[in-house]
Amino acid sequence: MIAYVLAGEEGPDHDKVFKVQVLLNGKTVGEGTGRSKKKAEQAAAEQAISKLFPAEYEV
Repeated sequence: MIAYVLAGEEGPDHDKVFKVQVLLNGKTVGEGTGRSKKKAEQAAAEQAISKLFPAEYEV
């Protein structure tokens, strides 16, 4: 099962940076940061995909 977990947030309300972890069966497979929760989730997902499928993933 895949889940996104908000691992933290820093900064004042008008300039937050969110940190999100993506978990696969309870194990962290990616982490990401962003100015919104959505951007942080996308960054975490991108890192997870690059770790899980390195041969298929190209930046």
